[in-house]
This record gives sequence, C-alpha cells and structure tokens, in this order.
Amino acid sequence: MLNMLIQDYNKANCSVKTFCRMCSYRCPIVVNIEQGKIKKISGDKDHPFNEGKLCVKGRAILDLVYSPERILKPLKKVDGKWQEIDLEVALREISQRMLSIKEKYGAKSIGVWKGESLDSTQGDLCRRFAFAFGTPNIFSNDTLCAVSKHAAVKSVIGSYPTSDFQDAKCIVIWGSNPLASHFPLYNKIKEARERGAKVILIDPRKNSFAKFADLYFPIKPATDGALALGIINIIIENKWYDQAFVKEHTIGFEELVQYAQKFNPRYVAEETGISQDDLYKISKTIADSAPHVTYRVGVGPEHHDNGFNNIRAIACIGALCGCTDRPGGDMLEEMPVLNSLLADLQDTIKEKLRPIGAEEYPVFYDNRLEGHSIRAMDAILEGQPYPLRGIILTGANPVLTNPNADKVEKALKSLDLFVVRDLFMTDTARLADYVLPAASFLERSEVIRGGMPQNISLTKKVLEFDSCQNEYQFWSSLAKKVGIGQYFPWKDEDDLNRWVIKPLGLSLEELAQKPEGYMYKAYNYEKFYENGFGTPSGKVEFSSDYLGKYGHKKLPVYRPAYYLRGKNKDQYKFILITGARQARFNHSCYHHIPRFKKAVPWPVMEIHPEDAAFLQVADGDLVEVTSAKGSLKVRLSIVGQDKILRGFLQIAHGFDEVNVNRITPDNIL
Repeated sequence: MLNMLIQDYNKANCSVKTFCRMCSYRCPIVVNIEQGKIKKISGDKDHPFNEGKLCVKGRAILDLVYSPERILKPLKKVDGKWQEIDLEVALREISQRMLSIKEKYGAKSIGVWKGESLDSTQGDLCRRFAFAFGTPNIFSNDTLCAVSKHAAVKSVIGSYPTSDFQDAKCIVIWGSNPLASHFPLYNKIKEARERGAKVILIDPRKNSFAKFADLYFPIKPATDGALALGIINIIIENKWYDQAFVKEHTIGFEELVQYAQKFNPRYVAEETGISQDDLYKISKTIADSAPHVTYRVGVGPEHHDNGFNNIRAIACIGALCGCTDRPGGDMLEEMPVLNSLLADLQDTIKEKLRPIGAEEYPVFYDNRLEGHSIRAMDAILEGQPYPLRGIILTGANPVLTNPNADKVEKALKSLDLFVVRDLFMTDTARLADYVLPAASFLERSEVIRGGMPQNISLTKKVLEFDSCQNEYQFWSSLAKKVGIGQYFPWKDEDDLNRWVIKPLGLSLEELAQKPEGYMYKAYNYEKFYENGFGTPSGKVEFSSDYLGKYGHKKLPVYRPAYYLRGKNKDQYKFILITGARQARFNHSCYHHIPRFKKAVPWPVMEIHPEDAAFLQVADGDLVEVTSAKGSLKVRLSIVGQDKILRGFLQIAHGFDEVNVNRITPDNIL
C-alpha cells in the first residue's frame, strides 16, 4: 500500500511489509494494524536479509512511535519556557527570521543539519533546500562517523564495499561489534562460521561478539595502522599476496613494499600489544583464506588522529591479497540509476561557494559536499571564516554526539535562530528557539537501497500524527515561505518517489508490491577486468596522487597516537575510549524507551581490575574522571582481566545523564 492509502489503515485490519530504521541496516518487518493502531511488529520471515530476526532495538519500535514522551505539537520558546504554537504560524515565523538573517549576513549564514536516521532521498531533501536557498552549509554526523572511513577505503579501491559472507572463508571484524550494532550482519557472520569460515576479531575490548570469533586479538587503541602494515609486511615477505592481481590492477606497490618493511614483527608487537606469534597467525590465516576474505571495519580505527590512514592500511590488505570484488571477499556494488535531488543544483553551488571547513578538510568535502560540523561551532562563536547565525536541525543531537559538548552547547545557544525537528526533547532540542515534531520512519515513505546487494525497496507509511510532518512536507512548505517553492514541485512523497525511480522504468505501484525489493542489476564479480576501479587511475591505489595534491601522505603512513608520543603522560595516567556500542541504543537514540532506560539507566566506566586495585576503588563506586577539557562523575565497573587492557578506560557515549563528550576534545584532527 502506498503513502496515499494511509487512511485505509484506519479502517481495516491488515499486515504491511516495510523496513525498520532503528539503525542504518533496514531490516524487513511486518506491521500488524488494527483500526489504524499498530498492534504488533515482527521480522519478515520471507525476506532473505534478516529471515524474520530482529534485534532488541527492532523489537522496541512500538515503544518508540507510541512513547508518551514524543513531541506531537510544535513548540516555541518564550522567555525561557515552552509554549505550544500552531504549525503554520511557527513556519511563518521561522521563514521570516531566516530571511532577516539572509538579508543581514547572506544566505550562507544559514545552515541545515541532518541526523543519521535520514539518508537516501529523505536526507537529500534538506540538501536541496540548502542549495536552493543559496547556502552550501550542510552539516551532519558524517563529520565524525563513518565518512572518513568510507573516504579512506574509496581512496584505495574506488568505492566502499559490502561483504560476501556467503562464500567467505575468513571474516575479519576490526574495531566493530556486530552483535550490538549490526545485528543482521551478526547473523550472516554466524551462518558463515557454521559453514566453516574463520572469524577474526581485532578490538581493544573483548566485546560481546568475541565469543563468536575463532580468534580474538586485543589491540592498543589507535595502533590499527601499525598492525595492518605489519600484516602487509609479512604477506609481502612470504609472497602470499596475489602477484598477478597486484601486477595488473594496482599502482604504488613498490612504494608500499619499501614503507611496510619498517613494520617488522618486533616493532609491531611492541606498538600494538599483539605478540609476534599472533601477528604471524593473523597474517597466515588471511593469506590461506584469500581471496575469500572480507573485512568489516568499524569506526573504532577511524576515531583517532591518524584514523584515515589506519583505515587505508587495512583496505590495502584485502586488495593486496586479491580479495576485492571477488567471491567471498569485498563486493563492489553498482549503484542504481535514479533521479537525483541534487543534480540540478550541486554543480552551481560548488562553483560559487564552499561550506565551512571545506578548505581545511578538502577530502571530506569532496566525498560529502558538506561543511565540517566541528568547524561550524567556530563559525558560530568566532564568525570565521564568516558568520553562521541560523541552523535548521532535523534528527540529530550534537550536544551528545559531538566532542567538546560544552563548546557545542555554547555555540548553539548563541545562534540568532535555532530550529530542531525531532521525536523527543533531546539535550540539543532544549537549546532551540522552536522545536517541531518530526515523523518517525513508520510515518514516511521513501525509496531505499535494501539489505540485499543491488536492490532497492520502498518503505511504507503506516502511521500518521497531526502536526508531525515528514521530510518532504517540512522542507517543501518551508521552501514556499522563503521563496524557493519552485524547487519542490512534487505533490507529496509518492509523487517524489515516482520521480526518483523513473529511470528504472518501474512504477511506484510495482515497487510497492515487491516487499523483497527490486534487484536493479544482477551482481557480477571481477568487474575490474572490464571497468577498472573507481579511483583516478582506474586501479587499486596503494599510493594516492589524489591525496598527495591536498598535502596528505600518498602512502597509508602510520603516525603513533598522541598518548604513544608521550603527550600529557605524567598528568593523565589513563587513556579513555568512548566508542563502544550498546545493543539497546544507536548513539543518543532510544534512551527515551522506558525498558531500555530501566535496563541501562546510566553509563559506567569500565576499568581493568589491576588498575582499580591501584586506585583503591571498588565496583559501583562513583568516581570523578578528569581530562584537559573538564570532569564528570560516573559509576565504576570493574570488568574481567581479559575485557579491557590495563591503562585504558571505557565510557559509552550518548547518555544525557553522563555526557562523556563533555570531556572529549575537538582539536585532535
């Protein structure tokens, strides 16, 4: 059923197949509706992606959409207090204030900011609005999460791969916990292991996925690049690499050989904490399984001052062994040909004006055409490189997810206009001038790339609340009020979705009748024989001239983390990790769900038992943690000796009660 048929759900008992969006993996679900009320949500047993399985987040969708804490009315802050306001009046006031700021400072002084829950067409709507309005300043969580990882891999093999678990003989999980964050992948990995695949986990913490790994190797945080280069060195020395592939389809191999020689087993063992024997074991396991080796790299290796090159080095291992775009390796999908909301605007805006942070971070900008969210705070507070005076933010919570939270809070408070659209009153929303109710993923319809390779699907709108505008309703209505309505000519979401898929020669009605999705092209391996790779040279690039032109190292050079360089060693005795994933949450999302809140009311600080004994603290103690940015108090959790390395602490992010980002810096970039 299509978006236009929402009223039908208010009259009938029915089951609708759509997709979960509690994380980015879009598991297929079945929504059971009785008289317009959702009674039950379960996994879609007929869909091959998740085969009916849902994680703890997916099983809590009803708690989210029907939460008594949801914002269902537009709110305006008057004298520091919230007052309900008519939606039309709110939009009119917001548009008037936007135009006033534009007249005084220029269009670029307004920015839009989108959260992780909005991608595909839904995410591009705010981009289209911004470009049409005349501002390049689009911000998102991508500044801090995943995009540098994607850009790093793309610089080596031309695009970001997916994993072929079906034919894999070895699966390397590096700095990730699929059991907590990527449940459908966990199931695929588990099935692959049952078929005989070896699973390697590399992580500073022995996380919940470790019990499903054949080999677990605890690594010192931020030393991933050293480990990757050490593996490369052993593979090259023993001639375990795919010599024919390297000769025909790569550039920069000789330079990589020369550089990797510096990473002898003794040095790598000292740097990473992984023994020489284990280093050899990892390398031999990968080589013996090649080319049927796939890598699932989390954001852990990325979240360091050398994160980009750490990821590049890891990507080089798979390419070196000929695992790229081969069965059981890293699959390079071909993108569908769809109509783009940005095609008629982005070239013009790119020629006229670059967003905040583009000059300092050109590789990030080239990959996302976005501004840098950390530098946005400087523009707000200091007016450099030019003033940023208004932000329209939808589905994001930077007070909890950006580093240096006190600075973020100060900046957002000082804006001339701050509008937040969200389901809940987040820490970020509390700072806004206006808070507008947003539609959950069950209240909007969009074309998405489904979980299966080279597959698109249509999510179904099955629920509706008055005043909760979906993305198209909001951005198109605001566009009309600021004089750019012509850029949003579609009647509604359905009309937009029809236009998006038109190049496929497929009607929206036909796509809606395909809950399994539509495979727009059969998957083919080894496309590089005919098409090459999506890099400037058309080959795998162990050395990148593209990066060199921006002043970066051409090779994936390893730079020891600041703590290994002895900085602040005498003043600060411990190293803090903040990225460990929680199964119930997605960053700052879902903390409003009562049963999740009851199960995990606050974060704890994990500590090695010997460190706890040295500090003379006990499990459950309330302790104060201090960094160069500030202090916070948190409960202590003394974990098993094999759970975390000595000298390291871990506090989960995303909790408003104990916001660990109040003590994280934003200047290690």
